[in-house]
Amino acid sequence: MASEAATILKHGWLFMLANVVNRAAGLLLLPLYTRLLSPSEFGVYALVVVVADLLAVMLMIGMNNAFTAVYFEHAEEGDRRRVASTCLLAVVGTSVAMVGLAWPLGMAGSWAMFGDTGHAAVMAIALAGVALTTLFELALAYYRARKRSGLCLLVSLAKVVALLAFNLLFLWALGLGVEGIFLANGASFLALGLLLVVAILKDTGFSFSLPILKRVAALGLPYAPQSLLDIANNFVSRWLLNILLSTAAVGLFAFGMRLSQILFMFLTASFLQIWSVSRLESQHGAADHAQADFVFHLFVVLLTGAGLGLALTAPEILWLIASADYTPVLTSMPFLVLAYVLHGVRMNPEVAILKAKRVGVLPWISAASLAVGSALALALVWQWGLLGAALANLGREVFQIALTETVRRRICRDEVPLNAVRIGWILVPAAFAYAAGWYLFGTEVDPAFTAEKVLLVLMFLAAAVFGPGMGSAGRAMLGKLLLGRVRRMQSAS
Repeated sequence: MASEAATILKHGWLFMLANVVNRAAGLLLLPLYTRLLSPSEFGVYALVVVVADLLAVMLMIGMNNAFTAVYFEHAEEGDRRRVASTCLLAVVGTSVAMVGLAWPLGMAGSWAMFGDTGHAAVMAIALAGVALTTLFELALAYYRARKRSGLCLLVSLAKVVALLAFNLLFLWALGLGVEGIFLANGASFLALGLLLVVAILKDTGFSFSLPILKRVAALGLPYAPQSLLDIANNFVSRWLLNILLSTAAVGLFAFGMRLSQILFMFLTASFLQIWSVSRLESQHGAADHAQADFVFHLFVVLLTGAGLGLALTAPEILWLIASADYTPVLTSMPFLVLAYVLHGVRMNPEVAILKAKRVGVLPWISAASLAVGSALALALVWQWGLLGAALANLGREVFQIALTETVRRRICRDEVPLNAVRIGWILVPAAFAYAAGWYLFGTEVDPAFTAEKVLLVLMFLAAAVFGPGMGSAGRAMLGKLLLGRVRRMQSAS
C-alpha cells in the first residue's frame, strides 16, 4: 500500500489524539469560564487574547513553520540537531526579554484596547504567559518533526493536567476572574517549558548557528505580517461589535468563535502537523500526488462531518456549558463553523506555498483579505449585528481561500490544485443536512432530537464517501487501507 498515505494516517491519528488532548483543556475549561464570567467579562477576556496573539506573532514570526522547513532542508542528523538547538536557544532568549517587558507592554495594550490602564495587570500577565507558551509550542514542533507522536501525546496530557489544576486554583478557588485565567496559563507553561527545554537540549546539545537562525528568520519573517493581518481580520468584527453594540456582543461573538474553533484545534491543526511534515519531507523524493490527494479529501470529508455535527448540536452544547445569556449566538453558528471548515481547506495551498519557499506572497494575500473582510464587516455588522459579523467572517474566508489557491496555481505548478467541484460535492450535502436539521429541530434541546442529528451526520458521511467528492480512486484507496488494517489486526491476534 502507498507509503505516504499509510505514514500520514499512521502518525496522523496519534498526532490528532495528542492535539485533542493538548487542546482539551480549553474545551473543558469553557464551562468554567462561561459559568463564572458574564458575557461582558468574557468580552474583556476575548479582547485581551487579541493583544496576546499579537505578541505571540512577534515572538514566533512563523518560527514553527520555518523551523520545520529548515529542519528538513538538512539530511544529516547532526545538522538537524543544530537547527533545533539554535531555534530553541533563540526563543528562550527572546521569551526572557519579553517577560521583562510585560508590564510596560501591558500598560500600552490596555490603553490601546480599552482607552485606559485599568486592565494593565491582566494584560501584562497575559503577555508574559504568551512568552512562555512559545517555548512549549516550539518543543512540540521539534517532536512532530521527529515523528515522536507518542511523546507529543504525553506532553499534551501534562499540559491539560497543569492547566486544569491552575485554573481551578486561580479562577474557581481564589476567584481571580479574568486575571486568574492568564495566571493559570503562565504558571502551566513556565513549568512545562522549563522541563522541555532541558530535555531537548540534552538530546540536541548546546549548539548555536547564526546562519541557521538567519535562514529560519528569513523564511519565517513573512508569517509575521501575515499572522498580524489575520489577527486584524478577527479584531475588526469584535471592534465594530464593541463600538456599535456592546462588550457583551463581543463576548457572544467570541464564544461562538471559540466553539467553532474546536474544528481547527482538534482536526485541522492535527492534520496540518503531519500533513506539513509529510509534504515538506517529500521534497527529497518522488511525491505521490494520488495518495496526497486521497488523504486531503478524506480530511475534508471528516472535517465537514465534524462541522455539521457541531453546528447541529450547538443548542445542546450551549445548554451544557453556558448560561442562557449566550443563546443569541446560535443563529450565527452555522456560518462561523463553515468558515473554519474552509480555513481547513485553505491549509492545502498554504503548505504548498511553504514547500515552494514562496511564503513572501502570504502577507499580500492576508492584506487583501483584511481589506475585503473589513469592508464586509463594516457593511454587515452595521445592519445585522452579531449575524453580520459571522457572515463577514465567512465572506472573508471564501475570498482568502480563492486568492490563496489562485496564487498557488501560478507559483506551484507541480502540485495538484484544489478541485472546487469535488469540494463542493462534499460541502453541499452538508448544507442540505444542516438545513433539514434546523427545519426539523430548531434550537430545541431534546435527547431524541440529538440522536436524530447524529443520524443526519452519519447519512452525510455516507453520501460524501460514496459521492463524487471522494471519488472512485479515493474509495478504492480507502478500502485497501481498511482491508490492510483488518488483516494486520487478524495476524496480530
